[in-house]
Amino acid sequence: MATGLPLGTAWLVVLFVLLCVGLGLAMLVVGIPLLAFALLLWRWGADTERERAALVLGAPIARPLGPAPAARARERWAARLRERRTWRDLGYMLLLGPVGIIAGTIAIALWSAALAALLTPAFAPSAPAGSLLDDAAGATSFAVAAGGVAIAVLAAIVTRGLAAGCAALAETLLASDDRAELARRISSLEATRSGAVESADARLRRIERDLHDGAQHRLAYIAMELGRARAKLAQDPEAADALLAGAHDESKVAMRELRDLVRGIHPSVLSDRGLDAALSGLAERASVPVEIRGVNGRLPPAVETAAYYVVAETLTNAGRHSGATSVDVELRHEGGTLVLSVRDDGRGGARRVPGSGLEGLGQRVEALDGELSVDSPAGGPTAIVARIPCAS
Repeated sequence: MATGLPLGTAWLVVLFVLLCVGLGLAMLVVGIPLLAFALLLWRWGADTERERAALVLGAPIARPLGPAPAARARERWAARLRERRTWRDLGYMLLLGPVGIIAGTIAIALWSAALAALLTPAFAPSAPAGSLLDDAAGATSFAVAAGGVAIAVLAAIVTRGLAAGCAALAETLLASDDRAELARRISSLEATRSGAVESADARLRRIERDLHDGAQHRLAYIAMELGRARAKLAQDPEAADALLAGAHDESKVAMRELRDLVRGIHPSVLSDRGLDAALSGLAERASVPVEIRGVNGRLPPAVETAAYYVVAETLTNAGRHSGATSVDVELRHEGGTLVLSVRDDGRGGARRVPGSGLEGLGQRVEALDGELSVDSPAGGPTAIVARIPCAS
């Protein structure tokens, strides 16, 4: 409570001056940077107050989750201004001034009076003649000290009450807003649901394209070759045999393409033997050396599927585009979250843009309430980290 007096005074003066000067100069554009600085300052101050509340509450007040960061600075500032948290923080920081000054003054005054009364017997004998302590010498000084005990008890009660009141004010204004959190959650679910639908549609279109451009053409070719072989079988058996051999080779290629296509939809080894075996198969087929660490035990099927495709897509990108010579895959558990990191030593430059494979991976992970981050500066290396909640 004592720290509320200097803190409240400082915040009241600083914010009042910044806001007044910034609003006054806003028409001249000069005030806009001042207002922006004031916004950042009071949000930082509110975060420090959330930590300071632990002195009474026993634990800091959790910071409310903000919206997803926007790519453009203008959009980020607009999001800050739309947030209820921003204005609740400002309200608290402005109230901290008068509330902190009044509560701090009361607490300091009561404890100062109690301390002065309790020390009266010690200082009364050496007090100058005619002073207030000289008049309280002898038995009177012990009576004053006894009164100091009562003042100390009163100070403790009042201080505790003031602290509880200030903590309640901090919880009211600085804690998460349930309605805002619910709205943010709904917005996030709508975005991830839309992303999951788009990702599923993209996969279906890719499967249709692969069937049309690959296996369907090969099967049509095989049918034509078999027809030609049938027509030549009676008159030219050797030519028919050559056509049949070509059709047989083409059927093997078609079977391999269909097998790869089915594996791309959902690999059977993932369901039968788990993520460890599925990732080992990916490493064996990869065009670059792959080291996999930390795979053990089974996970929920949706988590295993998402993790499998994150590794599969990143290994494909590393082999085709990055020029990497090695890839490191690590899986670990942090609480109830699977953290999957894939790093390569390639040239970098990977980006998550609409329509890209990384965007599809991000949508798949976010549909499970996870997140996917891509760190790929020009020149490399590339690090892709997926965090997927894996509680059953």
